[in-house]
Amino acid sequence: MINYRYQAIAASGEKVEGSIAATNIEEAERRVSSQGVSLLSLKPATAAQNLKSRENESSGPKRRKRVSAQDAAISLQNLGIMAETGVPFVEAMDSVIASARTPLIEASLEDVKQAIVAGQGLSTALRNAPNMFPAIITDMVKVAEHGGQLDKALYNGADYLQRSADLARKIKNAMMYPMVMLGVSFITIIILVVVVMPRFAKVFSSMKVDLPFMTKMLLTSGDFARAQPLAAGLGLLAFIVVSVLLLRTEAVRIVLMNIAARLPVVGELIRRLALARALQCIATLTRSNAPLLQAIDTGAKVAGHGAVAKALAQVRDDIEHGQSMSEAMARHSVFPKQVTQMVSVGERTGRLPDLLSRICTSMEVEVDAKLKSLVAILEPLMILIMGLIVGSITISIIGPIYSVIENIK
Repeated sequence: MINYRYQAIAASGEKVEGSIAATNIEEAERRVSSQGVSLLSLKPATAAQNLKSRENESSGPKRRKRVSAQDAAISLQNLGIMAETGVPFVEAMDSVIASARTPLIEASLEDVKQAIVAGQGLSTALRNAPNMFPAIITDMVKVAEHGGQLDKALYNGADYLQRSADLARKIKNAMMYPMVMLGVSFITIIILVVVVMPRFAKVFSSMKVDLPFMTKMLLTSGDFARAQPLAAGLGLLAFIVVSVLLLRTEAVRIVLMNIAARLPVVGELIRRLALARALQCIATLTRSNAPLLQAIDTGAKVAGHGAVAKALAQVRDDIEHGQSMSEAMARHSVFPKQVTQMVSVGERTGRLPDLLSRICTSMEVEVDAKLKSLVAILEPLMILIMGLIVGSITISIIGPIYSVIENIK
């Protein structure tokens, strides 16, 4: 028999601690759960020493590729169902791990399970998989560990991740057509420069035509690509890789975001997206009984927009100095009047999380409609840009030929 130390939440909401003897951790978890309490952590008497040595071996959580919000939401939903039905948590983790869709999800969940077995609370254990569970989820679970509503926190976290995944999917779908058009334009340019232009090179050379700069540049590029296909291909690949890496750096993303924020239609759309994301975060945390100031802090972090984050930080300070949330938000033009009015109603009726959630739903519908309108504008614009590019190359070919014909006449 092994002695295990445990922490749990009683039906009254009170946090309880104790020890129990069992042959293995699964039996210990079942015996603790049979007492009518919600288990938070369970560890052998020597687990604290094992955990300390493990932490010394590793400087932090393993870095892995990010798991999609959709998959993380499904895992949290399954854990919430099992927590609600009283399944021992280690057993619940085993079940969710067994149903993992990819090895990456399985490995991330295994890290969480090992941390729980070693004696960490669930909120701390979730930090071992930052590629799967963002900070808002760990904050919600941390509040629930003290409030005894773990299943509700897991459900709320799954709902938040699901809504984030749905919004991201709508944005990707909206941008699909412009990206396809951009790709077609790029391929068309390569074909014209590498295949079509060199066919006219001998004609221009035999006629000793004085070529414009653009025509010379295109002919030189085409000749190089035909003579050195490997070097040209590697150069193109290197350009694409460097561009992707630059776009992933924080500094470049901030610069691009600032540029996009100044564009007439796109800037307003980005601000609305950031505001909807921040308010949804605040609604989710406050629904899980997190302190309002903590919820606003987290909302400012996940906004991803400088103006929105700054406004929320100032709102937090104003609330801390005695103002209501609606009064503090009314001082900033970032928040539409509809939002401040709904927040005011939520504060008076005590239904702030629900009304914030409704605001987010309304804003997401509005953003979706604006995205579709933006794509409708981009479609002819992309066709026009593609026509200008192809037309410019065509003129660079036809122009010298026309000059030769004129000279012959």
